[in-house]
Amino acid sequence: MNLVPRSLRAQITASVALLVMIVVALAGLLIVVRIDHRDRADVDQQLDSQAERAGQDVDKLRSQGDHGDSEDGHDDDYGGLLAGSQSLVRLIDGTQIIERGAQPAVSLPVPAEDGYTTLRVGDQTWRSLTRTLSDGSGQRLQVLQDLAPIDERLSDNAQLVTLVAIAATLATGSGVWLVARLVLQPLERLRAGAARIRTADGGQRLPDETRPQEVADLSAALNGMLGQLETSTQSTRRFTADAGHELRTPLTSLGINLETLQRNPQLPPEQRLEILTAALAEHHRITALLEGLQTLARGDAGALPARANLDLTDLLDEAVRHAGHRHPHTTYRLTVDHMRPPYLDGWQAGLRTAIDNLLDNAALHGKPDGRVDVMLHRNENQAFITISDDGPGIPAADREAMKERFARGPNPRSHGSGLGLALTQQQADLHRGTLTLADAPGSGLRAILALPINPDHQLPEVPR
Repeated sequence: MNLVPRSLRAQITASVALLVMIVVALAGLLIVVRIDHRDRADVDQQLDSQAERAGQDVDKLRSQGDHGDSEDGHDDDYGGLLAGSQSLVRLIDGTQIIERGAQPAVSLPVPAEDGYTTLRVGDQTWRSLTRTLSDGSGQRLQVLQDLAPIDERLSDNAQLVTLVAIAATLATGSGVWLVARLVLQPLERLRAGAARIRTADGGQRLPDETRPQEVADLSAALNGMLGQLETSTQSTRRFTADAGHELRTPLTSLGINLETLQRNPQLPPEQRLEILTAALAEHHRITALLEGLQTLARGDAGALPARANLDLTDLLDEAVRHAGHRHPHTTYRLTVDHMRPPYLDGWQAGLRTAIDNLLDNAALHGKPDGRVDVMLHRNENQAFITISDDGPGIPAADREAMKERFARGPNPRSHGSGLGLALTQQQADLHRGTLTLADAPGSGLRAILALPINPDHQLPEVPR
């Protein structure tokens, strides 16, 4: 059987109440032991004092013998001193014993040696101090004190500590139960909010708690997680919708071409080559479209690799060289206008995709056998990648719309996916930068990708 309560409120209450009970009980026990030790020390001190007085008047004790009253009818000095005090004085001379004071119900044994000792006789407990008289008579003086009051006080104090511990435990448990209810209300609101969340509903969040700090942190973390899940879900839905919409046409065209080849095995080689070329073009289009959609979906969902410190000069130089291989009829001219290479924290694959799209767009939408000017410059906080073509450009009213997914101009010169500028805009946003479309000098379009850089980065020394 599991004795641990399931409720957090009950666990807190039980834990605090148990802790209070242990602390109060230990503190009370310490006090009781201390009081009892002091009481018994006081008894020993009283026995020592009584032994001193009795030793000084031992002759009077001998002369009084076993008579309890003096000649005038009053108690003797020892009887008067010891009456009602539950103490006893004994003068031991061999087998003869003279006793004065409270008489025990059972005869007390003769002490074997001097000093303090505790005697248990019948139902009584006595504390005893024995001394040999210094007058050379060989007699011994024994002073005893009944410890019944001390034992009774110890028992009463122990019972009091027990009652106080129980009362403190009950009071603490009741108080903690009420306080825990108030403290745990924010968690209860979070639980109720989580229970209302449904998978199909978007934009749902847990209550924004502000206190206590731990619950506020938990609320913020959970809402952040819900935001990421919503973003990922929306990205997946958008990817599915975009893919289904955009892939329908090329897949249909590809299927028609394959079906034509299957039904007409005797086609002339020229027609067969034309159909295969069209099918291969559709295949390339589908592949490029899927790659672009996957890149957009990863960016939307935040599924990004760890950032790295990138040298934009090297990255842009490599991108321009590869673009020259892809578009051999276009002339790319790179200008680096700075003394210090700009570095930034970013994702190399994402930035390379953005730059490649701008370089490809400039080649595809510029003049045949045209020129693309690429320039990199920086200031203290930003680096600017500027790519200008010599084509017809984009009207100013249409430039922002061209950054949307699957957006194409009114007279497209290529069968692209319409994702190039959307991918570049997404990477600019992910790197806390901007993408600006403007007029190029003379004619054409100028794309400016501005990215924040590390102003304090120092170029590492090249080993010699």
